Amino acid sequence: MKDVVRRAGMPVHPIHHLSIGTDAFKVAKKFYGALLPALGFDIVFEKPDSFGYQREGFEIILVKGSSVKEDLWDGERRVGFDHLALNADSRAKVDECAKLLDELGGDIDEPPAVDPEHGDDYYALWARDPSGLRIEVVYQGP
Repeated sequence: MKDVVRRAGMPVHPIHHLSIGTDAFKVAKKFYGALLPALGFDIVFEKPDSFGYQREGFEIILVKGSSVKEDLWDGERRVGFDHLALNADSRAKVDECAKLLDELGGDIDEPPAVDPEHGDDYYALWARDPSGLRIEVVYQGP
């Protein structure tokens, strides 16, 4: 059995986080604020339009969203699945994934880069799967 890789005492899992949009933000905050701690999740941030819980390196983020539209990503938060973020083990792996997706003819929304909104150690790319769902490949570390 492979050992779980740890960064700064936190286990690193293949899935970094799941972001979900809701048009019932106050209700969702109450619902997830009760359910997730009961399952061992700790709140890790809270903002006027979003909040996040984490357990063993996996984070669930809820964002205030609008009603569902045909285009799942137009810069606006929507109800439902927002994106899936997958952990990479290095910046080089993020770059490798970008190259692979490009060779496959995939849609890359944002090429690999540091995302200062999430910190100087947050290096990610954004792409779409064949159904148009947003996928993020991220390495967070030195």
